[in-house]
Amino acid sequence: MNRVRLLPRLNQLGVSRILSIAKDKAPTSAGALTIIEEHASVVSFAASGGSVSYEASGRISQLIKDVAARHGFPEPGSVAARGRFDTDCAITLSTCDDLASGEALRDDMWAFLAVVLTPHVVAWRFPDLQSHRFEGGVRNAFQRLWVRGICLDRGEGHADRWGLVRELSEDAMVQIFERASISGEHRLARSIAEAWVSTAAQIDRGRMEDVMRRATKYIRVRNEIYDLASLEDDALQTEINRAFGKVIELDERIQLVSAAQ
Repeated sequence: MNRVRLLPRLNQLGVSRILSIAKDKAPTSAGALTIIEEHASVVSFAASGGSVSYEASGRISQLIKDVAARHGFPEPGSVAARGRFDTDCAITLSTCDDLASGEALRDDMWAFLAVVLTPHVVAWRFPDLQSHRFEGGVRNAFQRLWVRGICLDRGEGHADRWGLVRELSEDAMVQIFERASISGEHRLARSIAEAWVSTAAQIDRGRMEDVMRRATKYIRVRNEIYDLASLEDDALQTEINRAFGKVIELDERIQLVSAAQ
């Protein structure tokens, strides 16, 4: 049995120091390593449960760089190219053996990857250089993609395993994965994604941003009253589809009233 690889973690103080020295520019790996040499305590590993491995982080960062290169990095990319990078990287990270442990659940592990090993890729993907793209958390440039891949994976035996990752719009992804009450329940997140795809196939995709936001609000309220994740798969999907249907039905009623006036 393979031993768990313990990945380096960069604490918030380390992130802040490195970003502050870079000021309004993207941090560099060289600059980050200088800070780490001067303040070794900003980097840590789990105390037990596996073997320390800088090499594993290096492999993960190389995967990210390879995906970015396929989509135009380091040349400035279009919005479409960066979107394709997100899709490809989500699939790559979610199937990476080095991330198949609890280490991937650590915000500070993703901060190390983004700030120390791949800051140039973060800056390419997000040229506005907002700090939360480097810090660990739901908006980290790469952590957000790993979560998407893990949650939206339909399974190895599915004919269109990564269809949800490819089909959902960025707004739909944000609606699901920046809300802990949804993203924390993988089956619920995947059911909402399935409902988004099926609804988008029935109506104009241009309407989906508003439909998604309203349906998500309804689902979150419903989930407070009844634990949707406790439902069996089919019943859960039926409940989520019903939420999207209610939003569409309400829109149609409003349109009919407006037309009659």
